[in-house]
Amino acid sequence: MTKKYRLKDIEEKVDRDKTTLIRWEKAGLIPRAQRDSRGWRWYTGKQVNEIVRKILATNYFRENPGESNA
Repeated sequence: MTKKYRLKDIEEKVDRDKTTLIRWEKAGLIPRAQRDSRGWRWYTGKQVNEIVRKILATNYFRENPGESNA
């Protein structure tokens, strides 16, 4: 059985609140969560690692790869 991680688990790693993570998800900046039978969001360990890496690599999405600052 795959361990399920909640938004709270990601919040603690990136020091952002739940509403920010949900906004990033809706904007397509992070992968969409899966939902359980209650509708609660959950992620796999692989997804959590990908999300955290992506957030930190883009300085919390302040840097947009491919865009010019000139």
